Amino acid sequence: MLMRLLLDENISWRLAAYLRPHCATVLHVRDINLDNSPDTSIWRYAKQHGYDVLTKDEDFLRLVLAEGFPPRVVAVQNAQVPVAKLAEFLLARLPQIQSFLGPQTEFGLLQLRLP
Repeated sequence: MLMRLLLDENISWRLAAYLRPHCATVLHVRDINLDNSPDTSIWRYAKQHGYDVLTKDEDFLRLVLAEGFPPRVVAVQNAQVPVAKLAEFLLARLPQIQSFLGPQTEFGLLQLRLP
């Protein structure tokens, strides 16, 4: 329940409603006026405010490799699906996501792939 997620612009803002019951905080970049912002601005915001990033964008993978973490990144591949389907996929993997975003400090990137 301690997860603090920042949803990248390429993730629908509607997903937040599905995730809120399972997270301490869920924001979408548009909630903080970072829509249409460079990934580095979103990265800095997440780092400064204690959020982890949920994205479909491979640029965040490069940021984890170049900058380290936090923030940690949950990257969803093959995710061009309706919001309800993406929510179902993520909620089915909630224990894995919570474990990754919990106290562990060894890994900064979790890649998930929809079938």
